[in-house]
Amino acid sequence: MFFRNFFTNFSTPSIYYFYFAISLIAVCDFVFFFKSEQYGLGIFGVLACTGLFLLPVFLFTKNIRLYLILLSPIFILIPFNLGSIIHFGVPINDASILLILNTNINEAKELVGGYVFRMLGVVVSYLVGLIFIFKRIPNVIPLRIGYFTSFISLIVLLLLPIFDTGTKNYLANLRSRFYTVFPTSLLYAAKMTYRQYQLVNSTKEERVNFKFNAKQIVNIEGKQVYVLVMGESSRYDHWGINGYEKNTSPLLSKRENLISFNNVMAGGFITEYAIPLLLTGVGADNYDKHYQQKSIVSVFKEAGFSTYWLTNQVDEGHIKIHLQEADKQYLNISDFRATKHVHRDMELVETFKKILSEPGDKKFIVLHTIGSHYDYSVRYPDKFDVLKPSNKTIFSKSADKNFKNVLVNSYDNSIIYTDAVVDKVISLVSSQNAHSFVTYLSDHGENLFDDGRGLSQHAYPVPSKYITHIPYFVWYSPLLEKAFPNKITNLKSHINAKISTENIIHTITSMSGIQYLKQDSTKNVTSIYFKDNQQRILGANRKVYNAADLK
Repeated sequence: MFFRNFFTNFSTPSIYYFYFAISLIAVCDFVFFFKSEQYGLGIFGVLACTGLFLLPVFLFTKNIRLYLILLSPIFILIPFNLGSIIHFGVPINDASILLILNTNINEAKELVGGYVFRMLGVVVSYLVGLIFIFKRIPNVIPLRIGYFTSFISLIVLLLLPIFDTGTKNYLANLRSRFYTVFPTSLLYAAKMTYRQYQLVNSTKEERVNFKFNAKQIVNIEGKQVYVLVMGESSRYDHWGINGYEKNTSPLLSKRENLISFNNVMAGGFITEYAIPLLLTGVGADNYDKHYQQKSIVSVFKEAGFSTYWLTNQVDEGHIKIHLQEADKQYLNISDFRATKHVHRDMELVETFKKILSEPGDKKFIVLHTIGSHYDYSVRYPDKFDVLKPSNKTIFSKSADKNFKNVLVNSYDNSIIYTDAVVDKVISLVSSQNAHSFVTYLSDHGENLFDDGRGLSQHAYPVPSKYITHIPYFVWYSPLLEKAFPNKITNLKSHINAKISTENIIHTITSMSGIQYLKQDSTKNVTSIYFKDNQQRILGANRKVYNAADLK
C-alpha cells in the first residue's frame, strides 16, 4: 500500500511541471559542455546543478511555489547566460563581468546590437512559458515526495566527487564542480571580480610607496624619445610583414631599422589582464603582484623622464592604476558609436605630435590604441576600406560565421589602418633626430572562425592559439643603434626566440640605458643572457595555460 501510494503521488502530472522547471536551470551547462564536446563534464554538470536545486525540496513541500519564487533571479538569468553560450560560445564568467564593468553602453551595442530583437523575443517567450509552467505547479506536494527527492539529490551530490577525475581530493572535486556549473559559477565569477577590485583598493598605499630604484646608467646627450604602442586584438598571422597572404602592412614592411619578432605570446586573454601584465612584467602566474607595484611608466619617471599616457580605450580597473602613474594623461574615450564621437587611433597620433613639440629632452610615451577591437569596420575610416566586401557596406552579426569573409576583410582593414598609425608614429619620432625607439605589440589576438569550433573574438574561458600569438615590432633610430650596437645585434639574434609580454619591461628599459633592482637579464631580449620565455597566458577564472598547449 505504501509503495502504491508513493508512486501514485509521482503519477500526478502537475508534479512533473515542478521537476521540469528545476531542470531548466541545468540547460545552460548541458548546452555549453555538449556544444564544446566536454561530454563528461556535461553529465557531471547537469547532475550537480539539478541535484543542488532539488536538495532543499523537503523544506518547501507545503509551499513549493514559494521555493520557485525564491529561485526567480536564477530563472531570469538563464536566457542571458544561454544567449552568451549560443552566440559567443561561452557562459557568463569573470571575464564577462570585467568587460561589462569596464565598457560603456555604446560599446556593448556594437557587440550585441545584431542580437537585441532576437534576444528580446526569446526572453519574452521564455517568461511567458515560465508563467505557464508556474500556474500548473501545485502549491503543496506530498511530504514523502519531498523527502525522497531531497534524499536522492543528496546521494547524487555526495557521489559525484568520487567519480570526478579532476583530483584525488574529494572536497576539492566537490568545490570545483560547483565553481564550474551555473549558477554557482556566476557567484564564483562575481567573487573573483570583487576580490580583484578589493586588492586594487587595499594595496593602494603599497603601490604609492613602491620604488624601482631606477636610474639611467648611460650618459646620453641630446633628445631621447621612447614610445610604447599597445594594440588591441591584433594577431600575428594577419600582418603581411609576418607572411600573411594579404598585404596588410604596406608601410611597415618597407621600414628600415624595424624588427618583427616571430614567436611572441600574450600574457592575458582579455585586455584587463593583458595590459597590467605587459606593463609590470610580473608574469601570468603572479598576476596579483601587479597590484602591489608600479609599472614601466614609473621606471622611466624615476630615471628622469617625462611620462605620458594616451588612450582611446576605456582604461578602467586594473589598467587605470598604472595609467595614473603617468605625468600627463590624454583620455580620448570613444563612445563606440559608428556615426559620431569615434576617436580612432590616428587622433592619438595628433595628440602625440603635440607632445613631441613640447619642451623636454627625455620623454617616455605610452599609446593604448583601440586597434582591432570589434566592431572592426568602425575602427578605420572609409579610405582604408581596401578589402571588400566588408562590414562598411554589409551588416553581419559578430558571431555569424556565414559572413566570415566579410568579417575577416573588416578585421584585415583594421590591421591596414594600424599599420598606417604605427608608421606615422615612427615617422614623427624619426624626425626628432633623437635616441629613440618605437615598440608595438598587441594585448592579445582574436578568433576569426578559424576552425571547427567556430570561435569569434576573444573572451572564451580557455584561450586559443589565435589569442596568444601576437605581433611585436621594434623600430630603432640610427642614434640608438650607434649608442647600443650590441643591444640591437642581440635583438636581431632573438627574432625567433620564445618571448612573452613579460619580457617587455626588462627589454624596453635596457634599450633606454635604464637599470633597476629587479631588472632581469635573462628576460631582457637585448641581452646575450636572454632565455626563452615559458610563454604562460592567463585565462578565465584565473587559470594559467602554457601557450604551446593551446589549440
